[in-house]
Amino acid sequence: GGGMGLIGQILATLFGGDRNAVREMAEVFRVNAEAASKRSHDLDSAALDQFAAEFCQRTRRTWWDSLIDGLNRLPRPLLALWALWVLVWTPYDPVFMAQVFAAWAVIPQSVWAVILVIVTFFFGGRQQVKGLDFQRDVAGLLTQTQAVLKSRDSLRALDGDETPQASDPVLSDNPALDAWRASK
Repeated sequence: GGGMGLIGQILATLFGGDRNAVREMAEVFRVNAEAASKRSHDLDSAALDQFAAEFCQRTRRTWWDSLIDGLNRLPRPLLALWALWVLVWTPYDPVFMAQVFAAWAVIPQSVWAVILVIVTFFFGGRQQVKGLDFQRDVAGLLTQTQAVLKSRDSLRALDGDETPQASDPVLSDNPALDAWRASK
């Protein structure tokens, strides 16, 4: 008799009353799934917002910006046309081109190095700017895509094609919407 009473008291302490000691103890060690999902969503949203703020801001472009961009686009085609001109003009006027090449041969190696560095940095800088513009465009597209997918999923869940997830903040933050959904 007495042994069963002790076991009964232990079981009542663990599982009885309004409290469940085992569940409370388990929640200390096991992450609350719904809270973790909400935290994860909040972190994702914050990261996306920061991403959008950094990369998607559009600066106002003036006529000056357009003019400078136009000038920046000139060197590459001009260099290509110059190279073609050298190929065409050399057979046409070999004496003149021989003088040009002789003059270039006198230019010291260090000056050629400076010219090479300037041209390399100019085109390298242009490539970097274009790369950053491309990254900003991709980032903007990603944020827009994320928003479209979220709203599509919300609409699908409203339509009843899918059962809404309890952890989906878009669907569970609105009590009126939940009530309307429950009535359907």
